[in-house]
Amino acid sequence: MLLRPTIRREIRRRRIRLLLHSTHLYKNLPKILEAGQIESAGALRKRHGADSARRFLHDPVRYERYAVGLDYINCSLTEPNFELLYKRSKTNWKSEWVHLALDLSLLNDECRFSAVSAAKDRGAHVREGVEGLRGMFAEEVDGRARQSLLRNVPTHPQAEVLIPGPIALSNVKAILVSDIRVAEEVQQIVEQRGRVINVQVDGERFLWPERLKRLE
Repeated sequence: MLLRPTIRREIRRRRIRLLLHSTHLYKNLPKILEAGQIESAGALRKRHGADSARRFLHDPVRYERYAVGLDYINCSLTEPNFELLYKRSKTNWKSEWVHLALDLSLLNDECRFSAVSAAKDRGAHVREGVEGLRGMFAEEVDGRARQSLLRNVPTHPQAEVLIPGPIALSNVKAILVSDIRVAEEVQQIVEQRGRVINVQVDGERFLWPERLKRLE
């Protein structure tokens, strides 16, 4: 008997191990640790007003163009959104950004999925359910082909999962950083806020994939 497709089964079938939320080490991480949660853009706007997009969001365009997304937190599967982070590549982004590895249990029916950037065409590509998740791994997405991609890597580098906010800090399983120097700095920030979170050096999450070399 065939089992009914579910998000959880699709995650296992695809061997997805990482759900990531990228955030700025200095602007955002201390505030996340102090608040005990990752807040949505909508929550930040209520607290800090119109200035919140410039102060806290690494993708301010979303703030203006995708109002529905304000109640969600943008995440990626397996790899960070390298194409977005590339815009910071001429700076010291590797020492200014970290990736929060989140509990995979957050991938459920309350999530939304987008095979491309969720802000594209004002959220027109956002989908629900297991079919929305599967759409992130289609053979062709917006001119991008899967080619030799691993089965757990979405077809388009800006594919996103939208998780309803806020996300409690207890769902952050690790903070991924680029090297040992950044790890020591992050560990100090974590301890100063009275938190206990595993800090891991994962240089692979800070290297441009071959498919994005054309951007360099």
